[in-house]
Amino acid sequence: MTDPMRPRHQRRTRRWAGAAALVAVGLLAAACGDDGDVGTKPDLPTEPPALWNPCDALDTAFVEEQFGARTTKEDGTPTAPDCRFVPEEGSGDPVLDANYQLFGGSLDEFWEQMGQGEDADVRQPAVPGADAARIVVAAEEDQLYVTGFVQNGMLFEVVNLVDPAPYDEERAVRGMRAALEALTRHADENGAGEPASTAPSPSS
Repeated sequence: MTDPMRPRHQRRTRRWAGAAALVAVGLLAAACGDDGDVGTKPDLPTEPPALWNPCDALDTAFVEEQFGARTTKEDGTPTAPDCRFVPEEGSGDPVLDANYQLFGGSLDEFWEQMGQGEDADVRQPAVPGADAARIVVAAEEDQLYVTGFVQNGMLFEVVNLVDPAPYDEERAVRGMRAALEALTRHADENGAGEPASTAPSPSS
């Protein structure tokens, strides 16, 4: 499992690939008749489909409205989703990225696996429709780091914000809450995160 709680060690947002569904190849059955020919091998996709992309719930207008950042959206490809909102270099605007995990436990159990320090500034916002949510704030002298977590069934989405000084902590936290709400609405509308015995393994 990846460790989503590493924003302070990363000045640039990170890439990740979405979890992919495995394609099962069936055995070829012998055709009827005396010649014993086998059937034609079915066409298979060259790449497995991606499972989820948090960027489907967010856009540049939302990021500008909530965080005051004019950014370019980078969402990867259908088979390698990548959700980042990158400002122009040297603009001083914040950077936003989003990731996800599939996890069969609760947010408390997810939290324990990350080993978050007891002195961290952790907040628990009420996000309509979500099973649970948390926001972690780390205000440094030169940068503000805000990470949001939201659980919808087995789907755990993680949003990282890095905002250079001078920053507005209150606005950043308010914007993060809005991002978690947007992700939850999108997950609910698409039936994501529902417990299922056939759910893929967590993304890495």
